[in-house]
Amino acid sequence: MEQENMIQASRKRLLLSWYIDFLLFITVWELLSHFLSIKESVPPWAPYAAFLVVRTISYKFIGSIGSAFMSIDNDGSYVNEDIFKKENWLTILLGVLLILEGTKQLVRWTQMFVSQPAFGFFPDETTQIIIHLLFGSLSIVAGYWFLKLDIRGLMVGIAVGLVSVISDLLSWNLWGPVVEQMVITRREVQGLPVREGEIELMQSLMPQGSVIAVVVVLVAMIFTYKRFKAA
Repeated sequence: MEQENMIQASRKRLLLSWYIDFLLFITVWELLSHFLSIKESVPPWAPYAAFLVVRTISYKFIGSIGSAFMSIDNDGSYVNEDIFKKENWLTILLGVLLILEGTKQLVRWTQMFVSQPAFGFFPDETTQIIIHLLFGSLSIVAGYWFLKLDIRGLMVGIAVGLVSVISDLLSWNLWGPVVEQMVITRREVQGLPVREGEIELMQSLMPQGSVIAVVVVLVAMIFTYKRFKAA
């Protein structure tokens, strides 16, 4: 891209590119740690140190994935002017949130596996893992397209959100015992006891809270349509 078509990248934008790099790196780290069974044998600071080393070296030779997502050039100095003029804080926020949710979906099943309902039934373990991987991958791709103001990002993001809401609505009465098991399992992983009233609180929020959150995001996505239409 020619320099006259670029403008200076802000510190906030550069920080977001670092954040996206970290999300993607830690996702790969968690998956490799799970498959290689080394999660318990490395110190808690290891992934952060490894990220700094890998990010520094890779940025020097091949650039940064996060910079590419944020339309920053390989020198880390300029951002594409066309993207900059058409985006706003909401399109950036939604794009990053999609990437964040996608990375969570990709690794959540490796950290604490609890059978969760989908579309009104409990899928077997393999099917549930496939669902996590599929939704996670689609969310990251949608986030990338969203940041690029590609209409496919809006379409995929809305589709993923609608499918999630439909699944939760069909599984509404199945979430109670699942939430209880999720709280217990999470506390076991953390080595902490379940706090008094914690299970009841989480049961009052699920799936109502997740459905409301997704609906809010869907409405926000619809409000960004003009940004994509102009792209």
